[in-house]
Amino acid sequence: MKCGICKAETEEKMVTHTEDVNDSVIVIRNVPATVCTECGNIWYTGTVAARLEEIVDHIIKGMITGVAVVNYAKKAA
Repeated sequence: MKCGICKAETEEKMVTHTEDVNDSVIVIRNVPATVCTECGNIWYTGTVAARLEEIVDHIIKGMITGVAVVNYAKKAA
């Protein structure tokens, strides 16, 4: 697949996804993604994006403020 931004090649990788929500930071490690080898732009499949939203929503409900670090593979199973 070619990058939609710079037209370089892309590769499948595991990435770290971060969300800054209100007064909290959520870090989700080992997320499968397509990454541009030149500009570093990241794409998630629809399934992965939906699961990331579910994980973030679940964490937000249990947090007041702070930092949460989650392993995607353990939460996606």
